[in-house]
Amino acid sequence: MANPAIDGLRDTHGRFDRAAVRSILPYGEDFLFVDEIGKLTEERVEASYTIPTGSAFLRAHFEGLPLMPGVLIGEGMAQAGTVMVRYNLDHHEEKDLLAFQIEGARFPGPAQPGDRLDYQVRLLKLRSRVARLEGEALVGERQVCKARIVLGIIDRNDLRSELEALKRP
Repeated sequence: MANPAIDGLRDTHGRFDRAAVRSILPYGEDFLFVDEIGKLTEERVEASYTIPTGSAFLRAHFEGLPLMPGVLIGEGMAQAGTVMVRYNLDHHEEKDLLAFQIEGARFPGPAQPGDRLDYQVRLLKLRSRVARLEGEALVGERQVCKARIVLGIIDRNDLRSELEALKRP
Protein backbone atom coordinates (compact mmCIF):
# COMPACT_ATOMS: atom_id res chain seq x y z
CA MET A 1 0.00 0.00 0.00
CA ALA A 2 1.58 3.23 -1.13
CA ASN A 3 1.58 6.06 1.39
CA PRO A 4 0.02 9.27 0.00
CA ALA A 5 1.65 11.46 2.67
CA ILE A 6 5.11 10.17 1.69
CA ASP A 7 4.30 10.36 -2.02
CA GLY A 8 3.49 14.03 -1.51
CA LEU A 9 7.14 14.68 -0.60
CA ARG A 10 8.41 13.69 -4.05
CA ASP A 11 9.87 16.42 -6.25
CA THR A 12 8.75 16.94 -9.86
CA HIS A 13 11.07 14.08 -10.96
CA GLY A 14 9.63 11.62 -8.42
CA ARG A 15 12.68 11.83 -6.13
CA PHE A 16 13.05 12.66 -2.47
CA ASP A 17 15.73 15.17 -1.50
CA ARG A 18 17.53 15.23 1.86
CA ALA A 19 14.91 17.50 3.45
CA ALA A 20 12.12 15.12 2.42
CA VAL A 21 14.07 12.15 3.80
CA ARG A 22 14.58 14.02 7.10
CA SER A 23 10.83 14.61 7.33
CA ILE A 24 10.24 10.83 7.09
CA LEU A 25 13.06 9.59 9.33
CA PRO A 26 13.47 10.67 12.96
CA TYR A 27 17.20 11.42 12.61
CA GLY A 28 19.17 14.59 13.05
CA GLU A 29 21.36 16.01 10.33
CA ASP A 30 24.56 14.51 11.79
CA PHE A 31 23.25 10.95 11.69
CA LEU A 32 21.48 10.93 8.35
CA PHE A 33 23.28 8.76 5.79
CA VAL A 34 20.83 9.26 2.90
CA ASP A 35 21.05 12.36 0.68
CA GLU A 36 18.48 11.40 -1.91
CA ILE A 37 16.02 8.67 -2.81
CA GLY A 38 15.78 8.16 -6.54
CA LYS A 39 13.32 5.29 -6.56
CA LEU A 40 10.78 4.22 -3.95
CA THR A 41 8.19 1.49 -4.38
CA GLU A 42 6.51 -0.82 -1.89
CA GLU A 43 9.17 -3.48 -2.54
CA ARG A 44 12.34 -1.54 -3.42
CA VAL A 45 14.27 1.61 -2.64
CA GLU A 46 17.28 3.12 -4.39
CA ALA A 47 19.04 5.88 -2.48
CA SER A 48 22.40 7.62 -2.36
CA TYR A 49 24.76 9.32 0.06
CA THR A 50 27.95 11.19 -0.73
CA ILE A 51 30.53 10.67 2.00
CA PRO A 52 31.60 14.13 3.24
CA THR A 53 35.25 15.05 3.03
CA GLY A 54 35.39 17.12 6.23
CA SER A 55 33.68 14.80 8.70
CA ALA A 56 35.44 14.55 12.09
CA PHE A 57 34.64 10.85 12.56
CA LEU A 58 36.18 10.04 9.17
CA ARG A 59 39.40 11.85 10.03
CA ALA A 60 39.65 9.75 13.19
CA HIS A 61 38.82 6.41 11.53
CA PHE A 62 42.21 5.16 10.32
CA GLU A 63 44.14 8.38 10.83
CA GLY A 64 45.84 9.45 7.64
CA LEU A 65 43.66 7.07 5.60
CA PRO A 66 40.02 8.09 6.16
CA LEU A 67 37.54 5.30 5.47
CA MET A 68 33.80 5.24 5.97
CA PRO A 69 33.09 2.76 8.79
CA GLY A 70 31.33 -0.31 7.43
CA VAL A 71 28.76 -0.19 10.21
CA LEU A 72 27.73 3.30 9.04
CA ILE A 73 27.41 2.09 5.45
CA GLY A 74 25.06 -0.57 6.83
CA GLU A 75 23.24 2.15 8.78
CA GLY A 76 22.68 4.07 5.54
CA MET A 77 21.22 0.96 3.92
CA ALA A 78 18.96 0.48 6.94
CA GLN A 79 17.83 4.13 6.78
CA ALA A 80 16.93 3.76 3.10
CA GLY A 81 15.11 0.53 3.93
CA THR A 82 13.29 2.22 6.80
CA VAL A 83 11.85 4.79 4.39
CA MET A 84 10.58 1.91 2.23
CA VAL A 85 9.01 0.13 5.21
CA ARG A 86 7.39 3.38 6.37
CA TYR A 87 6.01 3.77 2.84
CA ASN A 88 4.10 0.53 3.45
CA LEU A 89 2.69 1.51 6.86
CA ASP A 90 -0.52 3.31 7.76
CA HIS A 91 0.25 6.05 10.28
CA HIS A 92 4.00 5.52 9.89
CA GLU A 93 4.67 8.61 11.99
CA GLU A 94 3.26 6.76 15.03
CA LYS A 95 5.87 4.00 14.68
CA ASP A 96 9.55 3.61 15.42
CA LEU A 97 11.64 1.15 13.44
CA LEU A 98 14.63 -0.36 15.20
CA ALA A 99 17.32 -2.66 13.90
CA PHE A 100 16.73 -6.04 15.50
CA GLN A 101 19.28 -8.03 13.55
CA ILE A 102 21.95 -7.67 10.88
CA GLU A 103 22.63 -10.94 9.07
CA GLY A 104 25.54 -11.90 6.85
CA ALA A 105 27.04 -8.43 6.67
CA ARG A 106 30.02 -8.25 4.34
CA PHE A 107 32.21 -5.32 3.47
CA PRO A 108 34.16 -6.42 0.37
CA GLY A 109 35.65 -3.02 -0.40
CA PRO A 110 36.37 0.36 1.17
CA ALA A 111 34.50 3.63 0.78
CA GLN A 112 36.31 6.94 1.18
CA PRO A 113 35.38 10.60 1.62
CA GLY A 114 33.99 11.96 -1.63
CA ASP A 115 32.64 8.57 -2.75
CA ARG A 116 28.96 8.30 -3.58
CA LEU A 117 27.30 5.32 -1.93
CA ASP A 118 24.37 3.93 -3.89
CA TYR A 119 22.02 1.84 -1.75
CA GLN A 120 19.74 -0.76 -3.28
CA VAL A 121 17.40 -2.33 -0.75
CA ARG A 122 14.49 -4.66 -1.30
CA LEU A 123 11.73 -5.84 0.99
CA LEU A 124 11.76 -9.58 1.58
CA LYS A 125 8.92 -9.80 4.10
CA LEU A 126 6.69 -7.40 6.02
CA ARG A 127 4.59 -8.34 9.02
CA SER A 128 2.82 -6.11 11.53
CA ARG A 129 5.83 -5.96 13.89
CA VAL A 130 8.82 -6.91 11.74
CA ALA A 131 10.32 -6.26 8.32
CA ARG A 132 13.07 -8.28 6.65
CA LEU A 133 15.23 -6.49 4.07
CA GLU A 134 18.16 -7.31 1.82
CA GLY A 135 20.46 -4.68 0.49
CA GLU A 136 23.77 -3.66 -0.92
CA ALA A 137 25.82 -0.50 -1.15
CA LEU A 138 27.88 0.28 -4.22
CA VAL A 139 30.53 2.82 -5.12
CA GLY A 140 30.16 2.93 -8.87
CA GLU A 141 29.97 -0.73 -9.87
CA ARG A 142 32.00 -1.88 -6.84
CA GLN A 143 30.11 -3.47 -3.95
CA VAL A 144 31.20 -2.15 -0.54
CA CYS A 145 28.49 -3.68 1.67
CA LYS A 146 25.88 -6.41 1.52
CA ALA A 147 23.58 -7.52 4.34
CA ARG A 148 20.16 -8.68 5.42
CA ILE A 149 18.49 -6.41 7.93
CA VAL A 150 15.62 -7.20 10.29
CA LEU A 151 13.71 -4.17 11.55
CA GLY A 152 11.28 -4.19 14.45
CA ILE A 153 8.17 -2.05 14.06
CA ILE A 154 7.10 -0.63 17.41
CA ASP A 155 4.39 1.82 18.44
CA ARG A 156 6.23 5.07 19.24
CA ASN A 157 4.39 5.63 22.54
CA ASP A 158 4.97 2.04 23.67
CA LEU A 159 8.69 2.34 22.98
CA ARG A 160 8.99 5.56 24.95
CA SER A 161 7.08 4.03 27.87
CA GLU A 162 9.34 0.97 27.86
CA LEU A 163 12.47 3.15 27.81
CA GLU A 164 11.17 5.27 30.70
CA ALA A 165 10.40 2.12 32.70
CA LEU A 166 14.01 0.97 32.25
CA LYS A 167 15.23 4.18 33.91
CA ARG A 168 13.21 3.56 37.08
CA PRO A 169 14.87 1.64 39.94
